[in-house]
Amino acid sequence: MNKIKIGIITNGKFVDKYTYELANWLRIHNKYFDFRYFISIPKEKKLLAKKKILKKIFFRLIIFFENLILKLIKKHEDHLSKFDIKKILKKEIKVKILKKNKLHNKDLKEIKNKKFDILIRSSSNILTNDFFKISKFGILSYHHGDYKKFRGSPAGFWEVLKKERNTGFMIQIINRRLDYGNIILEGFLQTKSFFLLNQAELYKKSNIYLKKILLDFSKNKKFLFIKKRKKGKIYETPKVYNQIKYVCQTIKVLTKKIFVDNYNFKLALFKLDNISAPLIIKSDKKKFLADPFLINHYDKTYCFAEEYDHVKKRGHIVCINLNKQQPNKKIVLNENFHLSFPFIFKFKNNFFMCPDSSDISEIRLYKSSNFPLKWRFYKTIKKNINSVDNIIFKKNNLWWLLTNIDRSNSQDFSHDLSIFFSKEGPLTHRWKSHPQNPIKINSLESRNAGLIFEKNKIIRVSQEQGFDNYGENINFHEIKLINKKEYVEEKIKNKNYLNIKKILNNSDIHHFSKINNSIIVDFKSS
Repeated sequence: MNKIKIGIITNGKFVDKYTYELANWLRIHNKYFDFRYFISIPKEKKLLAKKKILKKIFFRLIIFFENLILKLIKKHEDHLSKFDIKKILKKEIKVKILKKNKLHNKDLKEIKNKKFDILIRSSSNILTNDFFKISKFGILSYHHGDYKKFRGSPAGFWEVLKKERNTGFMIQIINRRLDYGNIILEGFLQTKSFFLLNQAELYKKSNIYLKKILLDFSKNKKFLFIKKRKKGKIYETPKVYNQIKYVCQTIKVLTKKIFVDNYNFKLALFKLDNISAPLIIKSDKKKFLADPFLINHYDKTYCFAEEYDHVKKRGHIVCINLNKQQPNKKIVLNENFHLSFPFIFKFKNNFFMCPDSSDISEIRLYKSSNFPLKWRFYKTIKKNINSVDNIIFKKNNLWWLLTNIDRSNSQDFSHDLSIFFSKEGPLTHRWKSHPQNPIKINSLESRNAGLIFEKNKIIRVSQEQGFDNYGENINFHEIKLINKKEYVEEKIKNKNYLNIKKILNNSDIHHFSKINNSIIVDFKSS
């Protein structure tokens, strides 16, 4: 197998945490990549106008205090740190930029002689035209921000100021026109509560997907491009007025997170013949109920749900008998780790449950020995996977596993939808990854929130995350095509859900289950 020859373009030997991690990853994966050089170019010197000095100073103060917060909460503590890339990569190619915005002929010749397949831009410079003649397959670069709205800098700031629900990024092969390259991948992550946290999450996660692009390229020797869209406005360091507005807003958000109690969920059961009169199923004190699934068995209806215990700070699975005038609730599955999202399917006349067991980085199955109240651990079907909200079903003679993966180990499962399939039934550990994975990178419609089988249709329900707000809304997607090579779903409307939102005074809803004439949802309550 021919290795892919890669070089990284930097501003000297001291690089940010994410470039250093990428370089180390390339070095470790030397089975696929020939990575021995980094190209060092001097950072562009820009003269600051006097009127811009004040806003730059004020913004550095914001960064200073937010970096202290990151250290206090022990998240991305080294986000702003610099690392010496020469500790892992000794060979440096130093180049000079001439006054005519060109490389020196000697430098250009030296780089060309290395015969790079791919260059990765990790410098702040706008590259000279010479660079676009150097590597065989082009120059890979990030754009941190939704390029249809926010171009320029600072990455991750404007989304927080404007309370955008998500923060975008793209990975592209750049060309001579700024932000007009060929896009390989774009993704949308939930916007975090303050700027530096949002930026750190953005950098970390986009780095993960760049690694996947490089691995895919090492196998296929080609990039797959997606359709371009209209480019947005170019931003720069915010004016002092916007910075003051941002600081006031962020103090308010963080104060609420610290001093206001966590939200709770209740369940609401609706009958379609009398949808305006739901049965509200309240949770016990210091607990909440969420992720409800309806199951019919021998003409009786049961609801399986997560019951979260605020004291123990973990969930267990309960079964609610809905066949009595006053529904009664019993714990049916409890572990010494968090459990939620009790998805249940039937195989060979047996009931199996696949709850979220991400706390132990496994996807597990539990088998019912006496439905609905008795369950025992059956087997682990996937190990060493950081994923939640698993859905399993059969279609086209294959079994499908739809799950939400956190590839960055940051406990953020809201944006990545991935699919696995099995020819050997649902109880196997031999699940194969779909070639389109991740199917979606979008915090507005990736995370699973239920599955509906209706009139020969399969409808995936998804969560929609808000600005620093988990589970703000749900959407419905009809699965139009699913096979070993393709997955296509189409967003559809659900009239029953629109009515339910009105009845519940437009409360945040993050899960939906329907069986025959019954619908159950969870909704936020104070």
